[in-house]
Amino acid sequence: MTSEELLNTRQALAEAQQQIKVLSTFMALTQAAATISDLEMLARSAQEVLQAHIPGLQAAFYRCVGERWVAQQTTDGLSPEFLDLVRHGLPLDTPPFAQTVQAGGPMFFEDWDAGKQRVPFTEAFGAVALAPYFRDGRPGAVLAIGLVGASVWTPEQRQLFSAVHQAVLGAQQRGIQTELHERQLGLEAFMQLTEAIGVGTDRVEAAQRARDLLLELLPEWSFGYYELQDGLWKALLAEVPDPVLREALAAGLPISTPSFQAAVGAGGPVFFDEWDAAEQRFDHSEGYGVTGFYPYLRRGQPIAMFAIGSPQRRWQPQERAVFLAVSRSLELALERGWAAAELEASYRQLERSNDELMAANGELEAFAYSASHDLRTPVRHVKGFTELIRRALDSGQPEKAERSLNVLDEAADQMTRMIDAMLELSRSTRQPLRREDVSLSQLVDEARQDVHDELAGREIEWRLGALPTVPGDRATLRQVMTNLLSNAVKFTRRAAQPVIEVWTDEDEDGWTVWVRDNGAGFDPAYEAKLFGPFQRLHLQKDFEGTGIGLATVRRIILRHGGRVTASSALDQGATFSFTLPRTVGEEAQSAQALAEVPAGFLAKPGD
Repeated sequence: MTSEELLNTRQALAEAQQQIKVLSTFMALTQAAATISDLEMLARSAQEVLQAHIPGLQAAFYRCVGERWVAQQTTDGLSPEFLDLVRHGLPLDTPPFAQTVQAGGPMFFEDWDAGKQRVPFTEAFGAVALAPYFRDGRPGAVLAIGLVGASVWTPEQRQLFSAVHQAVLGAQQRGIQTELHERQLGLEAFMQLTEAIGVGTDRVEAAQRARDLLLELLPEWSFGYYELQDGLWKALLAEVPDPVLREALAAGLPISTPSFQAAVGAGGPVFFDEWDAAEQRFDHSEGYGVTGFYPYLRRGQPIAMFAIGSPQRRWQPQERAVFLAVSRSLELALERGWAAAELEASYRQLERSNDELMAANGELEAFAYSASHDLRTPVRHVKGFTELIRRALDSGQPEKAERSLNVLDEAADQMTRMIDAMLELSRSTRQPLRREDVSLSQLVDEARQDVHDELAGREIEWRLGALPTVPGDRATLRQVMTNLLSNAVKFTRRAAQPVIEVWTDEDEDGWTVWVRDNGAGFDPAYEAKLFGPFQRLHLQKDFEGTGIGLATVRRIILRHGGRVTASSALDQGATFSFTLPRTVGEEAQSAQALAEVPAGFLAKPGD
């Protein structure tokens, strides 16, 4: 072999070794990029590979932000002035960047001239190279490298940079394809759940449909739908294999549970790899490897949470995409459910307001009647019998004067009772309600004590059913029970064996409390007048009273969001009932408005 042939062989071997080196670098970077989809992480790996094979190399990775190329990553050793410049960004038309974007591939610049290229603080570089990356046809990023101490690129360096660019470009394209696939999966899941839920407004039913879809798309995963109730995250739906965990979730997790706090604090989904049950203070969840939490907030306040978990140790992109899509579709259904509930609450509030206004109008009419008739009656007595007393005294008839004075006392007492009753009705409207759990059994016992003096030695058979604890204002509900029992005691006065019954019925909406007696009853034709103020269906000489007690009952129960009813027939006793709903909104605005009626109206508009 001649010396020339030997030289050629050595040159070919060197080139082959360089090709192997480039190919090895390409394969190593391609393998590393196989598990990376983020372009900045890919660029960092590329920088590390290039620095390992090209001595004296510096690098920077830029993204297109608005009208500038802004550095996102840089290698060590660059000057502070240059770093400050590129972190604020270079104009899009900076020559080497514009030329590289136009070329659509790597560009190599030798004998670098910082002034000509309009890139200050780069005078130390002799050669520069840039490689562009596009997204949807638009330039999105540029990887730039520079040589210190050399002004030209060797063929090997050019090959290496081009190979690295191709590896990163391929990984970027795979990432885009994966992202598109995830989006497609997510969109399909979103559409499936949206179609399944339709226009329904039941929140738990929507969560069940979300669970069913996730079980189909992500079998062997666990799911939970929670709502914040009484300071606890309570699972209204828990699809978990461990019965102990399922029971704990239904009982509720503290609001301070770290994973729930993290999701609420983020205001969006959070994902955990390598789940640590102890660190998360989440008992009985040791079997899980990954978890995800999607919070639902309304007006900035946490209301519900959708959670998912699996024994596997790392989230896969398609799993995240499916969970996010289903959670977002569920969010639309939940919003619809909350809006429907608010609309229903507003409707009920409007009904209560209308009831309050109707009651106020009725009471205003009753007050006008009372002012012109009922209250004038004792006044006329006072005036008339005062004149009789004067005449009796003038004629020397003291016994007639005494009888007239007794009538005056009775008239004054009657007026006092009517005024006191009007004030009681006023207080029943003006007094703010303090809602708490109230024992009806204890309330009835207290009401029986209140009316004990009215028994006048009579024996009454009390038939009391099971009386539960209900939500309401204790003081005003005691007024209700005392008025109803007093009414029953009074109208059973002529019964041979008086019987008074008290019991309750319960359904999903709340409770109905019943009071029945076997007394005088009333003519059902006048039932509509029964709860109006100053309305009496019996003569004063038969059964005394002011006609305010039942009006007070009605006003109090209306403020609790309930209804009052009565049924009877003459001489066949009477049955009264009132309802107490499980949940009641704020008092009707009309009640507040009524409380602002001038005091000159005395007891009527809420009095």
